[in-house]
Amino acid sequence: MQASHSRSNNTATYFATVPTQEIVPVTTDRHESSVSGIFVIGDATGTPLVKVAARQGREVVQHLTKSDSASGFGDRPLDVVIIGAGPGGIAAAVEAKRQGFRYVLLERGQLASTIAGFPPGKMVYSEPRGLADTSAIGFDADEDRDAFLDRLHRLVTEEGLIVKRETSVERIERRQDGAFEVVSSGSKRFPTRQVIIAIGRQGEPRPLECTGAEKEGRVAYQLRSPTDYLDKDVLVVGGGNSAIESALMLMEHNRVTLSYRGNDFFRAKEENRRQLEDAIQSGKLRVLTSSQVTAVKDREVELTVGDAKETLRNDIVIAQLGTLPPIDFYLHSELELDGIWTKKRVFYALIGLLFGIFIYFGAKHFALHPDAAGHGKWLVPGAGILNNVFPWGTLAVMCQWFLPLALLPILAIDLVASGMRSKGKRPVFELPHARKILWSGVLVYVASYTLPSMVTLDPGQAGPGPYYVPGFAWIYRLVPTYFGNAYGLYYLSYFSAIAGFGIYWAAKSRHAMVWRRNLVIIATQWTLWWGIPTFLAVFLGRNPWTPVISKSLNAWPLNLAAFKLAPAVGPSDPAWWHTVAVVGVVWAAFLTFVVIPVMTIRWGKIYCSYICSCGALAETVGNGYRHRGPKGDTPRRFERFGFAFVALAAAVTIADLYGYTGPLEHYNLWVGTALAGAVAIGLYPFLGQRVWCRMWCPLAFWMNFWGRWSQFKITPEPGKCIDCNVCNQYCQMGIDIKSRALKGLPVTLEDSPCVGCNECIVRCPMDVLHLGEAKSSMISLPVVTSDVAEQDARHIA
Repeated sequence: MQASHSRSNNTATYFATVPTQEIVPVTTDRHESSVSGIFVIGDATGTPLVKVAARQGREVVQHLTKSDSASGFGDRPLDVVIIGAGPGGIAAAVEAKRQGFRYVLLERGQLASTIAGFPPGKMVYSEPRGLADTSAIGFDADEDRDAFLDRLHRLVTEEGLIVKRETSVERIERRQDGAFEVVSSGSKRFPTRQVIIAIGRQGEPRPLECTGAEKEGRVAYQLRSPTDYLDKDVLVVGGGNSAIESALMLMEHNRVTLSYRGNDFFRAKEENRRQLEDAIQSGKLRVLTSSQVTAVKDREVELTVGDAKETLRNDIVIAQLGTLPPIDFYLHSELELDGIWTKKRVFYALIGLLFGIFIYFGAKHFALHPDAAGHGKWLVPGAGILNNVFPWGTLAVMCQWFLPLALLPILAIDLVASGMRSKGKRPVFELPHARKILWSGVLVYVASYTLPSMVTLDPGQAGPGPYYVPGFAWIYRLVPTYFGNAYGLYYLSYFSAIAGFGIYWAAKSRHAMVWRRNLVIIATQWTLWWGIPTFLAVFLGRNPWTPVISKSLNAWPLNLAAFKLAPAVGPSDPAWWHTVAVVGVVWAAFLTFVVIPVMTIRWGKIYCSYICSCGALAETVGNGYRHRGPKGDTPRRFERFGFAFVALAAAVTIADLYGYTGPLEHYNLWVGTALAGAVAIGLYPFLGQRVWCRMWCPLAFWMNFWGRWSQFKITPEPGKCIDCNVCNQYCQMGIDIKSRALKGLPVTLEDSPCVGCNECIVRCPMDVLHLGEAKSSMISLPVVTSDVAEQDARHIA
């Protein structure tokens, strides 16, 4: 986790739960941002592939709307302003021109400035191979930098695109009529109805932070041409492919030293590593690993190399440390960013947390069907005084009659104004804060309808509940009244949502691995985990099978009641019920101490992603939030304390078996209910769907213990990773998969909490990652096979 670290003069304040390089705008499947009418494509979304960016540029324009007003800038909005003249922006501009849109393409520097900054001769790869470039660029074969730039320049000239260069965009503002104004440096404004952001991720180069780095002419952040430097003492700083390639190009005619703070060039491609080793062996290049520049002076630089200090003669420092995304620009344009916590996001997180608290702590006190309701109503504290002051019954009736009459005109005005704005026209009349007024009115109306049956100010009407909430009885024409308690209906909805979202996300992904995972999840949840034991209780009432089947998959230490005899045999119960309960305890011990360890050693933590009900909800309902999980070193340090929950669960279980029920009650309240339910599920949209599994679940850490001997692995193909960070972005467990892929090292359970969801394999745009050994199926699961279907091109794009 990290706070804001922007160098802009107009810095936005934010708190991030992911590393800076992983901060990207939130977008929909149509590439639309959280602000309707603003679209984000290409590298800015986290996928640095030229072909994908070009396709996205064309696709976005095809979904835009066109106004019928005459051309011109002035006050009359354009149809679309495209920011960034890279492959995505140029492809969008060509499509806009062909579709007859009024547009302008803004670029702060030169065309495709990111690619133009490549060293001469560097290849631009047409990846992924199976994806056709349907844009006007037609980039379907690898080309070197200059050939690709020539292709773009020809296209711009031939199409006669309207390009305004040297135009640096500062922010996007919303106008009163619903259109936007793109504000550039010099306060020039471009009114537009829609905006496409295609600026890549290069907000500004990551600066070299040391004494003297700001001296003019001493530090460069790009190598435009090796011929700019002849017979110079050059220090190249960085450990990526760009830094290595720059050093290799410069070493033939200069004295070059490469400084890298790490000790392994794991981000470099295999060919670059080979050339680097050859250069070191031949003495053409000096490499200082575990080094850092501490000062840049007029004719020399000072470094720390390990624990020692060293001074080098130097004419120029070329720092290639990567770039910082334009976070300030996004925030000032009011775009929502993954991993960024603003005031708005904190507010909604609190709403989610309160919802989770209500479900897990309050839902049992409310009934949705009259037959499930208890006696009386909830007595408001201080009711005696309030009952004499406010005529609550009269107020409720007035709200029910007059609120709809007051809200309907406001709704009509807001709909008319929205319709006019969607057509690029200024509304004739509109009410400020109309949406807030409408939502507030709806909440008051619902409260006036439901509260009189639940709440009372008269002590004589008070009772223990559960309290009846009207308006839901119609549901029980289809649903058994067994679920008449709000808590029971919640769990019916819980497992129904698992089935519905499981099929939805599988169909959307169109990937065999996701289909297999989600179908197994649905099958386990609707049979042994919840379905069969619950419906036995619905149709049979109290029976010996429900508690036994319920813990057939619910292992200790997730289920602290696993080793207790249940149900206890009553006076009217058959004696054989006790035998069933004993068998259940024996199975629980066998599941915990034999099945789970063997399964983990053989197939990894597939229990978490295929069987567990917490994981089932995470992989289906929570699938859209998997990229929200905290990333970086700080959350990974927090993971280490999870083993304390195993010890705590063991202590509580032993105390309960000896008859001390207090510890179990407190554990169930604070861990089982508060952390696993209210916090974990309530914060799905803000901390990802695996914060419980990753930080606190004792069963997950029980499997982590056995994972050190596990055969499970996800293996990358060496030298194929393009450093795009998609795997890291969508890893719900915060694992640094990209670093391992760049090094050619597998993800294992020896040093990671991987739950085997395989989402990194599915999401990888280069098909680099494989379950088991690379390009082989080394793991044979009982239900889930490891053969990976061909990556679907639409999923990549």
